[in-house]
Amino acid sequence: MPDERAHLRIGGVPVRVDWSFWLLAVFLGYGAREGWLLVAWVAIVLVSILVHELGHAFMLRAYQQQPHVLLYAFGGVTVGSAGHRSRTESIAVSIAGPLAALLLLGFPAYLLKDGAWAAESYNRYVIVHDIAWVNIVWSVANLMPVLPLDGGNIAAVILGERPARMVAVVVAGLGALYFFETGNQFGGMFALLFGIMNFASLAQERHPAAPRSSGQSAAQAAARSPAQSSPRPVRIADVGRVPDDLDSLTNAYLVAPSGASDLAAAVAASRAGKVLPLATRLLQSGPGGPRAAASLQSHLHYAGCFADAAAVAQLLYTDGRAGRVQPAFDAATALARAGDDAYALEWLNRSIDEGLDSGALLDGEPDLASLRTLAAWPAIRARVP
Repeated sequence: MPDERAHLRIGGVPVRVDWSFWLLAVFLGYGAREGWLLVAWVAIVLVSILVHELGHAFMLRAYQQQPHVLLYAFGGVTVGSAGHRSRTESIAVSIAGPLAALLLLGFPAYLLKDGAWAAESYNRYVIVHDIAWVNIVWSVANLMPVLPLDGGNIAAVILGERPARMVAVVVAGLGALYFFETGNQFGGMFALLFGIMNFASLAQERHPAAPRSSGQSAAQAAARSPAQSSPRPVRIADVGRVPDDLDSLTNAYLVAPSGASDLAAAVAASRAGKVLPLATRLLQSGPGGPRAAASLQSHLHYAGCFADAAAVAQLLYTDGRAGRVQPAFDAATALARAGDDAYALEWLNRSIDEGLDSGALLDGEPDLASLRTLAAWPAIRARVP
């Protein structure tokens, strides 16, 4: 989401509100609220989710990142300008959103809801109760250990990706049963969706469909199976005909599961300075978004746009739906090729923290050649059998 597409800026943070956000907000309140109370409900949802996402955003700012916020049908998402550089940062950013909503809106409304001021009129009573309910119940639910919720991200940092997804399947399944039994069909469907997403991710790890899912880099995937995994070479004439507007670039990676058929769209995005907005759009496009963004990352790497490839890998790591071992490893290889060895070592260590366990990969990966000459390499190599 580039700044020029933002609808407003709050404290210097660009914020965009997609039309689907308004549709879901009205849907959630329709029937239970009408007239001005329905309008008030939509405003409460807007402000509450904004406060939540700005909690994430301002914490990212404290870590010298440049965040932006998108509100859409599934609530909101805040994306930083780089991946988290430490576990402490990841946990702090994840917990800042729910805490901001609880402290700034939820608890104050809870203290007011049964007081004389709220009881003066029916409308006031309903509005105060809605503010308390949205910001307390939704914040607590968001801290459940279910990916991609904030609690799930915290669990992934503490336990690792795979154990966190196992916990998420169990918790989401129990949550779905509870919601359906209590008549909350909407909550039950959301919990069931999260459970299915995490189960599918576990199954994909067990039976990888793509050649890069085992931890190999873009360069290895191309070298081992060029006929199947490597796109055809870039032709300058092709690149010249690829529009650099975000809609066209996004479509180039969504028309097929593996993304664009060649590197032209990736090169065009890099030349136009639109790689991060493009990757963000892809990640927000639905269940296929992570795979499309991973294709963009690979194409950038193939094309020699290593700094941009590293940035997309970091976004994929933060998103988490495609796992975290591979994006962290890809960030390390791209940063090494870009000449940023110190930062590449950080991401390689992070990949090992997340579960990278192939010493042969570290020994043979060409993109890590510069790192293997560093004094810090033996300590890193010793971490992997």
